[in-house]
Amino acid sequence: MRTFVIGDIHGHTRALQALLAAIPLGDEDCLILLGDYVDKGPDVKGTLELLCGLASRPHTVFLRGNHDQIFLDAHLDPTKFLVWETLAGENSLASYGAGSSEDLIRVVPFHHWYFLENTCVDWHETENFIFVHGGIRAFKSPAEEEIERLQWMTLSMATPHLSGKTVVCGHTRNEFARIADLGHTICIDTGISKGGKLTCLEMDSFDFWQADAEGSMNSGHLR
Repeated sequence: MRTFVIGDIHGHTRALQALLAAIPLGDEDCLILLGDYVDKGPDVKGTLELLCGLASRPHTVFLRGNHDQIFLDAHLDPTKFLVWETLAGENSLASYGAGSSEDLIRVVPFHHWYFLENTCVDWHETENFIFVHGGIRAFKSPAEEEIERLQWMTLSMATPHLSGKTVVCGHTRNEFARIADLGHTICIDTGISKGGKLTCLEMDSFDFWQADAEGSMNSGHLR
């Protein structure tokens, strides 16, 4: 069983569709998505709809990113709406229709909220890897780490984990669509929301595939 990991999507459905069509994902392979499905991009609705459909696939893990969390928080607690709106980017809910963000957040369908709140998890661990959205402190197990750190820690704070496992994360945008490989930590947020690309990395071969916002593909080998 191989493991394929996809970085921060940010509403770029076309790039996600291109990646899923390009990678050699078998029925028994594991697919892990590192979070930040919403905000900043053009088609949050389409991305969440696609992911909700993927949720029925066996061996698929969805992490909850910091943007997913603050979006969910804004839905559950109106006092947190302005925090989300400030960080979400301009017209972040335009794919749901015309109107203000305050109006459109009310028309997001229930199954999108259910996916973000109940299907997504904060971390995933295997024999050789720890998968988180943001990061993890070296001396904490994923189950012990604070959720805010799992979602918000940046690559600049990454150090080798006490378990000896490689940490795989997103969240920290890398320039020029490059994967950041620190040895002990690999970050695959390659900046689709800022004109970069969406990346998928296969964790046994370290082959990778990348799609830009229009769905154009390239591939390569990390190690």
